[in-house]
Amino acid sequence: MNSLTLTMPRLGETMDEGVIVGWMVAPGEAFKRGQPILELETDKTVVEFPALGDGMLEETFASPGDRIEVGKPIARAKVFSEADWADENAAPAEATVAEEATPVSILRMPKLGETMDEGVISSWLVLEGAAYGRGDAILEVETDKTVAEVPALYEGRVLRILAQPGEKLPVGAPIAEVEGRVEEVAGQAAAKLAEAPTPAPTAPHHAARSDRLRATPLARRLARQSGIALDQITGTGRRGRIERADVERLSGGGAPAAGDLHWLQTPAGRVAYTVAGTGGRVHLLVHGFAGDSSAWAQLSAAIARAGHTAVALDLPGHGATEIEGPDLAVLADAVTRLAETLPAGATLVGHSLGAAAAVAASSRLGSRIARLVLLTPAGCGPRIGADFVHGMAQADSSGEVAHLLRLLGPKGGALSDAALRQMAGEMARGRLKDLATQIATPDGRQRIDILRPLAQLNLRVSAVFGTDDRIVAATDALNLPLNVAAHFLPAGHMPQWDAPRELADFILNGGQHG
Repeated sequence: MNSLTLTMPRLGETMDEGVIVGWMVAPGEAFKRGQPILELETDKTVVEFPALGDGMLEETFASPGDRIEVGKPIARAKVFSEADWADENAAPAEATVAEEATPVSILRMPKLGETMDEGVISSWLVLEGAAYGRGDAILEVETDKTVAEVPALYEGRVLRILAQPGEKLPVGAPIAEVEGRVEEVAGQAAAKLAEAPTPAPTAPHHAARSDRLRATPLARRLARQSGIALDQITGTGRRGRIERADVERLSGGGAPAAGDLHWLQTPAGRVAYTVAGTGGRVHLLVHGFAGDSSAWAQLSAAIARAGHTAVALDLPGHGATEIEGPDLAVLADAVTRLAETLPAGATLVGHSLGAAAAVAASSRLGSRIARLVLLTPAGCGPRIGADFVHGMAQADSSGEVAHLLRLLGPKGGALSDAALRQMAGEMARGRLKDLATQIATPDGRQRIDILRPLAQLNLRVSAVFGTDDRIVAATDALNLPLNVAAHFLPAGHMPQWDAPRELADFILNGGQHG
């Protein structure tokens, strides 16, 4: 094995620097080709960057939060073949053309994140017949989390486009025929699709025009949500690129960006919340104990893609909300106050402890709420996972948090090191200690009862339980009053992580497919 210095990659034509979000491989750990080794934030999105070959990370030169220029060293690794990494570490001007015949390759739908199974072609940024350099953005792909430009890892030329804008394809599906090398798509889906025959030749489709309007992925998404054609917008960004502010200026600012924090001022202090999507039905999402609004990222994106609105708050004592949350009453008050600012007829979705807060808020909101959906709700049985509740309230290290999150289900251990450290830092503040004692005794007896208030509600109520839940038993569904419809998913305590598509379909279709 040889040592190789890894540098900050260029993930798009406008990228000059990136921020290290977190390392997904620790020094001394081995990695495989295609395995994500770090998370990077650009001016457009956060992406997982894959290893371009097999090796072992020796040392990191940059820490989470560091802003590094493209081409600057970020780590050193031992690699099996330096040839696999050559293009990633060489400056674009230094690239040379191989003397041997240039191969014709199939470019496939890339895997842009650990949980990505499929993507939608948003647009092609390179014409058929046009050449591109290493690092050039060649297309935009929309996933359930974001819209991202996909850079070329090798120089080449687009020969034939096989997938058109708007097509949804699984990871590994052929999307273009190119002249030059391409990065292999990791994962079983790619392996299976690699055996499939290449689609028959079709007449050329010039999806990308030379006069194509340039816009950031966020601006394109906001324009679609607002029903505004890009050719109606004057871009103020680099080389006339359309930016988020340009879209919001034309739409009157009515299309908030997914993930941006908003604030609701209450007598007790400010409550933080995010908004995804515009128009359609409004869904107010209430997270569980030790979570925050980011727990709803996939569901919020699905709701927005379907043309509706998702509003997700940070409960008191959690996330960016300034109010402390010592008991359920304070949590329910925050949910109530935010719901009162939303249009009548919203769907209220609560998870675990958030479900209990949603039930209490529904009792006060009356007809303002059209439907209540409870996910693995606390308060329906005599026992609850006290190890998780009291463990999270006392945790002060990323190791503790990692072990406790695994109790939530198969996706609980999938967070990056940076995310675990951030969560451990939040838990170490001790904001949840009082709340934990209000939820459960140390030996697991549950102190919350939502069955009595549920029976008195006069609205549609559905409850979803995970058959593999280790925090709230699925058998608690047997205790529900007759006015609550029970449904089950093959999931742990976080169905929004374990079965995001099924849950989104259930919520968006009014529970008809539950």
